[in-house]
Amino acid sequence: MIGSLSNWQRRGLGVLSIGGGALGFGSSMTAVLQGQELAPTNIVPFALGMGFFLWGIWCGVQVLEGTRNALYRNVIFWFVQTPLLQTPFLGYTVFCGAQLQVFAKLSPFQVGFFGSGFGAQFSINLGQPGARFAIGINLVALCISLWLMHKCEFDHPALSSVPTK
Repeated sequence: MIGSLSNWQRRGLGVLSIGGGALGFGSSMTAVLQGQELAPTNIVPFALGMGFFLWGIWCGVQVLEGTRNALYRNVIFWFVQTPLLQTPFLGYTVFCGAQLQVFAKLSPFQVGFFGSGFGAQFSINLGQPGARFAIGINLVALCISLWLMHKCEFDHPALSSVPTK
């Protein structure tokens, strides 16, 4: 059971996860069903994205049902959404439900907001010549991850304590 989450917290987290996952899955499938061609190099990232969105739906359902390991699963799900990375070699941005991304770009140095809002995005880019180096975090995902980690410790204090001799 998820004893440390109130009903409205469970519902809010469940709606964010299910809603974001369903939106991402639905919009991705719509593009495919409308006949947009999927290049062979995009098949693996597309499959990863679809898996991520389905994982979000599953995590949201687990929270709403109050299953035993729902908190732990959701900590991982939201933590995966925390980083933002852009380099000429690799780009990674993913969110499902909500985002508020803060970033720092190098050459020239710039700090700011990358994006905010509700929805879903899954983006992995390999080999993007000319892309500027940028690192950042999704503040919404980070806050939810930390909050859920705190709730996990509250539910199971033995997991966070060190045995004494």
